[in-house]
Amino acid sequence: MPPEDEFFELGDVVEHKMNTSVFGIVIGFAGSLVYIRVSPSLAVLAFHEWELHRVENDEFHGGGSGDNVIPVDFTKKVRLDKNTKTKGAA
Repeated sequence: MPPEDEFFELGDVVEHKMNTSVFGIVIGFAGSLVYIRVSPSLAVLAFHEWELHRVENDEFHGGGSGDNVIPVDFTKKVRLDKNTKTKGAA
């Protein structure tokens, strides 16, 4: 069983304790089983509650920060050749 202070509710984001690449959203319960819809495959998997832990919001660092965004004007025509600097984008 999870510690007294760790319980899951529908909609919680959880992660597998031994395989951190398995994470998803709690969508149901059946006894000690917790059903999660895993990301990115959207498959539904069942785990025992002691195999999972809740992921706090600050553990997800979704997309990049604003300082690494390169503005692009798609209305301008740009000629690309082998010497064009693409900064790793092409």
